Amino acid sequence: MITTIEIKQHRDDVFEVGTGPTKILILGSCRTVPYLNYLNRYNWMNGFPFTIYAIEPNNWSWDLNDNPVDRDAAIASLETNERILSIIRDTDIFIHEWYANYGMFNTQQGEHNIYKFGMTPAMDILIPNFHDRFILEHDYTSCGIPTPDDYLKRGEDAVEGFRNVCLQSSFPEFGDVFFDTWRDVRYFWRPNHISSAFSLFLFRRMNSRFLHLNLTDEFMEGARQEDLFKEPHTHITRRDIEGYGLRWLIQ
Repeated sequence: MITTIEIKQHRDDVFEVGTGPTKILILGSCRTVPYLNYLNRYNWMNGFPFTIYAIEPNNWSWDLNDNPVDRDAAIASLETNERILSIIRDTDIFIHEWYANYGMFNTQQGEHNIYKFGMTPAMDILIPNFHDRFILEHDYTSCGIPTPDDYLKRGEDAVEGFRNVCLQSSFPEFGDVFFDTWRDVRYFWRPNHISSAFSLFLFRRMNSRFLHLNLTDEFMEGARQEDLFKEPHTHITRRDIEGYGLRWLIQ
């Protein structure tokens, strides 16, 4: 599997895989890497129809030695980077999360956004951000934060908040699906890390709505084996099970 480490290593020259005529740009956090892996798997199984690029805007928050830098200045310096500009201009399929504070990589309207730098894709696919959703008791303690007494109420609010995020994405129906089934299906491993149940659901919807690829049983069987963020994961507690009524089979 391709990991966030490989993408970060190619921050300045942009991670690229595949040789096909259809150009795909995936812009997002670690949570978008599963879609990169699914499309890369499809490439290998179908003669490489895609050239796929991956950009993680937050990678410009540090230098290559992991020292913090001025991210705004670092991203501003990319506005004349012909490699990045040509990728943006040539993108046929744009798969991305929502960005508002990342200069040229913003995906909302405003003074700076990626569309003003030549992004005119045939397909524009917005993935709902699962960001800082503290739901489980040990989601807090694993991050060095004391668990609030009312964490169950906060967790319910986090789930409701994510439903609202989905409404602004290309997959508004996932909000209700998540809300209705999250006690039965483990869609997340940690507050910022989704499970393959999450990413595969969205990828299948992405395919039926936008991509229209022939996803064979062989493809799906292989894709199900990929669960990029499973370890480490937050273990559920008795309070989680009783408080939320969790019915997860995988702890």
